[in-house]
Amino acid sequence: ELGLTPTAITQRIRSLEKELNTSLFIRTKKGMNLTDSGQKLLRYVQSREELEQLVISEISEESISNPISIRFSASTFYTLSRLLPLPCKLAKNHPNLYFDFDVNDSDDKVYKVKNNLTDFIIIPREDVPLEFDSKLLKNRRYILVGGEEFKDKKTNLTIIDYSRNDPFTDMFLKKFNINYDKNKDRHYINNTLMIPKMIEDNLGVAVLDEDHFKAIKKDYKIYNLFPKKFYEIEWAIAWMPRLETPHYFKEIVKNL
Repeated sequence: ELGLTPTAITQRIRSLEKELNTSLFIRTKKGMNLTDSGQKLLRYVQSREELEQLVISEISEESISNPISIRFSASTFYTLSRLLPLPCKLAKNHPNLYFDFDVNDSDDKVYKVKNNLTDFIIIPREDVPLEFDSKLLKNRRYILVGGEEFKDKKTNLTIIDYSRNDPFTDMFLKKFNINYDKNKDRHYINNTLMIPKMIEDNLGVAVLDEDHFKAIKKDYKIYNLFPKKFYEIEWAIAWMPRLETPHYFKEIVKNL
């Protein structure tokens, strides 16, 4: 049953008897019987086993019934379009899950996971550290969007950016050799959901998630300035590995 040979069992018994400085078995022609010391040790081991099973059972029940907070750190649009539906999807099977959404368009997400400030992050695949667990998500396309005045103006563009550290705009413009003044001052607003209003007001052009553009173009007079040009990025959900992955982790990852 243990997958051990009789010799290995004998060696273990002898080692244990030597450590305890007593005999645990009486060896007879009919077999082996426990000594008084052996009986005491057996009762102790059985009580420890019962206690272990009780503790494990209580911990398992707590993990199912106690409130659990799941923390996400992701961009504004991804949180709105992909993460907000999660509580509804998981509510029936996991009524004890509570969601803490850190709406975050900055690039400090890896730091937050490593310092236990969040559980899951959504970042470009190439930025996922080797020590993380991750799952590839649907690729996302980025396009250059402008207002009425920029439909025909394709040079020396005024740029609207999320922040000075946001690389996507320059990556897009350089890839398609679109003429712009890199050193020219830009407009900045650190909420991507507010950028379309600035675009509609003809303050400049911006690189937006194509799905975001499709979702809001009916509400704003904004246009895809280069319909055949897009920058595609592989995204991933990432988290720190755990010795035992909680069951709800698997459900969360499956539903994204």
